[in-house]
Amino acid sequence: MKALILFAIPGILALIPIQFTDAQSNGGSRMPLIEIVRQLEADGYKPFSEISMDDGNWEVEVRQNDVAYELIVDSFTGKILSQHRDDPDDHPAKDALPLSEVLKSLAENDGYSGIDEVSFERRYWEVEAFKNRQKRELHVDPRTAKIIADRIDD
Repeated sequence: MKALILFAIPGILALIPIQFTDAQSNGGSRMPLIEIVRQLEADGYKPFSEISMDDGNWEVEVRQNDVAYELIVDSFTGKILSQHRDDPDDHPAKDALPLSEVLKSLAENDGYSGIDEVSFERRYWEVEAFKNRQKRELHVDPRTAKIIADRIDD
């Protein structure tokens, strides 16, 4: 029995360094939300209804081929961990900009970062983001990506 254990332990230990997570393989940093949204859009997911962080992963409410889904997306790799049908929620009109373009505008033109929640509310995107190390709640026009309202998020 002792001989079996002596041979088994080194074999098990030899496997440990090989089995690291995808998060470790990309340096342990989360993918920017805009990259995840672009990836999902490229895979045919649109329009989006809501995106929020839940237990370290992105919870995404979106449509594909006019069917509503809830996705759980790994925040480090962008891989879809689970997908199931969902009740349809409000989403932007067909003439709205892709969500990736709205997020790009907020980051590049308006200086917002650290977006951690996005939801479509009747006529506008409600976005929680940071600017100057302060958490902000934004209302953003889905057709133009212009900020309608900007206030401190409490």
